[in-house]
Amino acid sequence: LADRRLRCHHCGHEERIPRACPGCGNPDLAPLGQGTQRLEETLAQHFPAARILRIDRDSTRRKHALKEMLQEVHEERVDILVGTQILAKGHDFKRLTLVGALNVDGALYSADFRAAERLFAQLMQVAGRAGRAAEPGTVLIQTQFPDHPLFDALRHQDYEAFAKDQLTERKQAGFPPFCHQALLRAEATQLETALAFLHQARKMAASFSSAVTLYDPVPAPMARLAGRERAQLLVQADARRDLQHFLHDWNEA
Repeated sequence: LADRRLRCHHCGHEERIPRACPGCGNPDLAPLGQGTQRLEETLAQHFPAARILRIDRDSTRRKHALKEMLQEVHEERVDILVGTQILAKGHDFKRLTLVGALNVDGALYSADFRAAERLFAQLMQVAGRAGRAAEPGTVLIQTQFPDHPLFDALRHQDYEAFAKDQLTERKQAGFPPFCHQALLRAEATQLETALAFLHQARKMAASFSSAVTLYDPVPAPMARLAGRERAQLLVQADARRDLQHFLHDWNEA
């Protein structure tokens, strides 16, 4: 941030940027990656005369800030708009003719098997923001995997082909909608406590139903948040009815 502070966008925790690494003491610290603020700075260097507006969680913290910013865009007082996913949802920018989606691969390759589906839907929304009425639009997408089937379907605006490809993958992998899943989450001040609870829950459920598969408890993808340690246990069944009956008994136990 411009005020030299670190801020977590998940829990809101803030602290000053340390002068040196807390672990090894090395003072040679440098920011990595291209967030919206650094993109804004880079664009300002390349286009010094352009009116640039950044819309993200930090810039819209003040009450009514987002409404005021969108008003500037609609009144055509902005040349370049830099923002996060918030810009893709439900906003009609009449004079917008060029959209760039940067670093989308992080959303494509995720621990969530629905990542590709969600990215496709989001990029379709982004494409819908560019070019309205008589003005044609262009969408540029930054990726290291341009031959991925998702981008081919996106180029042709072919949702049916993308959905067919995804369903084939999910059937081969045994993912929903070809099975049904539930996730039990636990959190505690110590990760061992959360994992111990889930191990106990798994052991308790082992005799309930042979039609249900219980996987081992593992730390959550974001294991630590707001000072709490989080873990999870996945339960899976081929039939929804079997899973519902199991969850009813498990919850009571």
